[in-house]
Amino acid sequence: MYLPSLFLAYSTLASATTYFLTVFAPDTEVDGALLNAAAQGFYTGISGPETYCPKGISCPEVQGSLVYDGLTGMAVEVPGGQAIYVAPEGQIEYTQAHSAYEPAGSLTGGWFNKTVLSDCDPARDVLDFLPVDGSSTGGIKLCPQVEEYMAGTGASYRLYAGTAAFNLSGCVDAVGLTLHGVAADYGCWQYA
Repeated sequence: MYLPSLFLAYSTLASATTYFLTVFAPDTEVDGALLNAAAQGFYTGISGPETYCPKGISCPEVQGSLVYDGLTGMAVEVPGGQAIYVAPEGQIEYTQAHSAYEPAGSLTGGWFNKTVLSDCDPARDVLDFLPVDGSSTGGIKLCPQVEEYMAGTGASYRLYAGTAAFNLSGCVDAVGLTLHGVAADYGCWQYA
C-alpha cells in the first residue's frame, strides 16, 4: 500500500535541472509509462517527442521530453521558451514556441513534491498537482480519450490534472509523476 506523506520532499536529484517524466501509478497499466510531448500535450505510447531543431542546430539525443523542475516549462532553446500550464478542463499543456498564449482560466503553479511511503518498497519522491486557487482536489490523471489528430502515433493516454472543469471518465488516477534527472540542458530547439 502506498501512502503519500503531507510534507514537501527534497529530490535526490537536486543537482539536475532538467528531467524526463514517467507515471507512478502502481498496479495500473500506465505505471512506469514514459510521457512524451506532442501537439502541445503529454502522451504515453508514442515513440518519442515531437521536436524541431533548425538546420545547423542538432537536437541532443535524450530520453523522453525534457522539462524544468516543478513543471514550470519545457527545456528548450527557443527564445522565450515554452511554459507549461494546466488548461481549464485539466489538460497539461505547453505553449507554442514564440507565444505566451494560455487559454483563459488556465492554471500555472500548483505542482508540489511529495514522498510516497510503502510497507514494501523504499520511499519515493513524485510530483503531484493541487490548484493554488483551491478550485478542486487536484491530482494526476491519465485518460484514454486521445484526440483524433493523434491517430497513428501510438498515443494511448493523455496527461491531465484534476481541475474544477475536468469531467472525463475511465481515467487512471496516478499517485504522481516521477522526474528523472538528466545532464542535458535542453531536449530540443522547441517541442511541436
